[in-house]
Amino acid sequence: MSLAERVQIFVDAGLLDQIPTRWQLLQAEIEMTPYVISTDATSEDGYRDHLMSRPIMRQALIFPHVGLDHLRTGSALGARLESICAHLILTFHQGMPVFDLQVIQTHRDGLARLRAAIDETVARRTALGRTRWKLASTLLRDPAAYLAGFLGDDGYIARAEHFAYPPPDREGSEFPPEFFSLVRLLAYGASFPTELPWHRFPGHAMRLAGRRFREGGGFGWFGTGR
Repeated sequence: MSLAERVQIFVDAGLLDQIPTRWQLLQAEIEMTPYVISTDATSEDGYRDHLMSRPIMRQALIFPHVGLDHLRTGSALGARLESICAHLILTFHQGMPVFDLQVIQTHRDGLARLRAAIDETVARRTALGRTRWKLASTLLRDPAAYLAGFLGDDGYIARAEHFAYPPPDREGSEFPPEFFSLVRLLAYGASFPTELPWHRFPGHAMRLAGRRFREGGGFGWFGTGR
């Protein structure tokens, strides 16, 4: 399926005016990546205070459930639907996880599958559900409350079905606004050049990847200012 076909749902909803090319989107993803792998992307308050929930340790525990898709740092449009569902269940998100929900919406019946995966986990009625619940209980301070936020008439899934997304400032996002959601990333990507001589690409990519550092941030994990 083409990029345009994947994201047409947001055009139809009036949320996206211009679809970027794959090349334009790649440029936006390069610029976004340092933010994704930095501490800006985490909210440690939702995790238990023990060794297994430490950032490096929990990545090792979550990886078997999400697979190689756990390493994706861009739009995540190449990730399997089941991988994103597992990621949302096992990784704490502060507020509505707009980006991941929008990626799920590009999959056929994606939100329905997410709801089923969460129900399966909370009810612990299958081996997979019991395994995910056990891991979520090991990592998260309050997995029941966290997962309940997705469900119900006013839960994250229902709000996504109605395209009722909050703005980044209401969710406490530390990301630049253009990286807060998939729709915003796509719109931002459409502003990049459609063509670039090959010999200029290395320098161009370095400038894009260096934006977070020029703004005064490193990756955050090793900085002294956090």
